[in-house]
Amino acid sequence: MAAIIRNFCSFRGIMAPRALLLAGSILLVTPLLAGCKLIDQRTFNPQAGKPPKPYVPPAPPAPKPKPPFLQIEDGTPESDYGPIVDKAVKAALARKENVLFIVQLLVPLQDDPAAQAKAMTDATQADLEPVARRINTAGAQPIQIEMHAVADGSVKHPVVRVDVR
Repeated sequence: MAAIIRNFCSFRGIMAPRALLLAGSILLVTPLLAGCKLIDQRTFNPQAGKPPKPYVPPAPPAPKPKPPFLQIEDGTPESDYGPIVDKAVKAALARKENVLFIVQLLVPLQDDPAAQAKAMTDATQADLEPVARRINTAGAQPIQIEMHAVADGSVKHPVVRVDVR
């Protein structure tokens, strides 16, 4: 036991001068290394380890709406649009016997519901019914005519559109 104690107490025992110098220099240099930036995967790629952000492309533009088969503006006299409607109806019936004529009235938006209902009623009687009647007299059966009246904010005055299906 005395030999072990003697080795610990001896300067040349466990702690030789070189080992002491090495241990001292390590203890002195260690605080200096604490201020350094460690090298890791983010040193070479700052985005490493972060979840990817996928590129979401913008939505493609909507296709342009298909133009109607016929479009009749408000105030157009029947003598102007009548022959055109007759010719178009006969051409559609010649191409397809059971064609469906979709007659749609677009009315501008009004301030209140009562005014909207009155505007739709007036435009239906003045514009929609004469066009549907003209399609009927041109050769289409009443079951082949589908009528709609719609409030649309994009129009400034009533418009009748005729589509075929």
